Formats: sequence, structure tokens, C-alpha cells
Amino acid sequence: MPNSKDSDTASISLLASIQDRFHCMSDGTIRDSNSQGWVVWNIVDFHRWWHAFETNAAVPLGRKLMHAAADQEEYSLNQSAFFKIGWFMRKKRLISSLSTRWSEMGWGVYGFDSSTALSNLLAPTCSGFALAAVEGMTGERKKIQWHQVSNVMIQLDMEKDSRSISLAPSPPQFTWDSNSETPSFIEGKPVELDLQSVEHGWSNSGERTCFLPSGLFQRLFQYVKMQGLVLSPEILSAWELPEQSSHSDWIPLILTTLAVNEMISQSELPIYIQDLDSWNQLNEAYLEPYGLGTFSRLTALDEQGGVEFELCPTSVFPFTVAYLIAYWQRGIGRKAKVKLEQKNAKWILQLTSLRSYSF
Repeated sequence: MPNSKDSDTASISLLASIQDRFHCMSDGTIRDSNSQGWVVWNIVDFHRWWHAFETNAAVPLGRKLMHAAADQEEYSLNQSAFFKIGWFMRKKRLISSLSTRWSEMGWGVYGFDSSTALSNLLAPTCSGFALAAVEGMTGERKKIQWHQVSNVMIQLDMEKDSRSISLAPSPPQFTWDSNSETPSFIEGKPVELDLQSVEHGWSNSGERTCFLPSGLFQRLFQYVKMQGLVLSPEILSAWELPEQSSHSDWIPLILTTLAVNEMISQSELPIYIQDLDSWNQLNEAYLEPYGLGTFSRLTALDEQGGVEFELCPTSVFPFTVAYLIAYWQRGIGRKAKVKLEQKNAKWILQLTSLRSYSF
């Protein structure tokens, strides 16, 4: 049984490393020192979100998730010149550095010799991160298959691919983040976590948690956008979207809101909305600390809980919108009518009752 004092020391050291690497920004995002965006995810919530997202999309997306994870991790490692080190004991030093990276991210452990991951992440996500590491180590493209051996063990089978290595492009941008700005890292505040080192990762406030790159979701959303999905009239009837942008641009965002709403419905999260200040409390408790965005202004619209938010364009915009809608529907107890419009460099999100109620 691990010594509790050693565990506490490891937790303190890990938190210090994380706080050196990740800062909370004024726009509600979390950035690393290379300006890459990250989100702090409760792992159970991420599993629930993913299964709801894939179910609502009604197409298999596991392979797309793996490629999104691999491409984003490859991009992040290249941006930090991770593999550009001398040849003396290169493999040993890289394995040590990657082990530290996985530990800080909360991804678990990857064994290069056994091609086995011990992780609580979804297998496609973990496999994508591992694939990027192996390709960077070997300088070769790999074909990959994965097998979920147990709840925490994932066996990876990789073989050389004839394709040559080409640098992963930057994450795609969408209508909602085309005007986004990157805040200065030095102006941010270190991430605050109630962190405890646990087997194959770490927990926050007793819940297994990890960092996931926001670029992963941008890449996934691009894949989804290209699928040509058609949403039902019933779903679309709750939305009023900007006319100047393509309908397909918004499908990933709408699917995200549906999935987050299902995820929140399955949780025991206490959501109480009594007045406008309740929204500030929700923001400070559940959005900003986890890199899920924020709002710069809010205004009451009616006496039935209707509210208007002013949002900054960010890469996590779909999640900011999704959580605000989910909180509104849970806290107010009604289905929301959603209106999104762009005003200058900001976005306006209005949430009102989908149906009229008389009192």
C-alpha cells in the first residue's frame, strides 16, 4: 500500500508542474506556455459526453476521435520542439519526458516496449496520443489498431505505413472563433486544482480528471462538419442561427450542446438559478476554472429566466454555449429557445423558453 506521505509529496510536486505549464486566461480558456488551448475534463463526464455525441451524430466516430487526438498531439509536440534533442541516450530521455507529459496531463502510462497503455481515457483518445508519440520517436508513419483489454489496459498494434511524415497542420477555425485572440500567458493565473495523484493519473476533488487539448475538438468538429449530417426539424426548431454562415458550420456545435445536456442530466451537479448572480457563481465554479470559456456580460430578458450573454470568440465556444444551455434547462426546468448572433467581434447568446408560459 503506498505511503500517504509519499503520495502527498507526489501530488504537491505534480500540481506545481501543472501550474507552471497551464494558466487560466481572461477569456475563460486555459493555455500552456506555447499558447495551446486545453480543457480540464472529468473523465467520467468525458465518456458520457462522447457516447452522447456519437449517438446523436448517428455515425461511427471512434476512428475520427483517434485521428483528431493523434494530429493534435503531433502538432503540440512539434510546436514545443519536443523531439528536437541530441542523439545521446535520445530514446531513454524521450521516453522519460513523454512519461512526465502523460503524468501531468492525467493520461496514464504508455509502455513503448509492450505497446500497452494503462489509462482511464477512452481508447481512441489514448491511442491517438500514443500514436503521435511513437511516430515522433521513430520518424515513421504507423498504421494502428487498438484493443480494450480491460477497463484500464489498451493494447496497441502498430505497423509501418508507407506514407511519409508531414507536419500536422494547426487546428481548423470555425465561424465562432475566426476573430479569436490569444491572451498573453504571463497575464494568466495558474490553474487551481484540488489534485491528488492516483493510479494511472490524478484526481480533482476526488474525481478522476485530465487535460485534453481544445485542438482535438476543433479537429473532431471539422471531421463531423464534413460528414454532411442532417439534424431533425425538431432539434433545429429550438435554434435561431446567423444567416450569413453555412448551416453545416453549426452542426458540431448543436451536437455538442445535445451531448453536454445529456451529460449534465446524468450527473448530480447542483444547478440553482435564482437571479443573474447565480450565473456568475456557476461560471466561477464550473466554467472558467476548467477552460470552458466565460461570458463578458449578461442581461435578464424576461421574468421567466430568459437571459442574454455576451461571449468572446474562442476555440471552446461550442462548450461555453453548451454548458450555459444545459445549466439553463436544468436550473429553469424548461426547454430553451436558443438565439445566436454576431455583433462586432463578440457573440450574443439569448436563452428563453421554447414554449410560452402564462402565470
